Amino acid sequence: MNIQPYLHDAQIISLVSVCITFTGIVVYALWPSQKLKFDRMSRLPLNED
Repeated sequence: MNIQPYLHDAQIISLVSVCITFTGIVVYALWPSQKLKFDRMSRLPLNED
C-alpha cells in the first residue's frame, strides 16, 4: 500500500483550508459594519480608567 497519494491529498486539503480561513478572517476584519467596533477597540489602551 502506497501512502503518497493520500499525503498529497492531505497537503492540498490543508492548503485550501488555510486559504479559506485566512480569507474569512480578512473579510471579517475589513467588513464595513465592523469598523466602529474595531475603532473602539483600537482606542481601548489609550483610555484612562
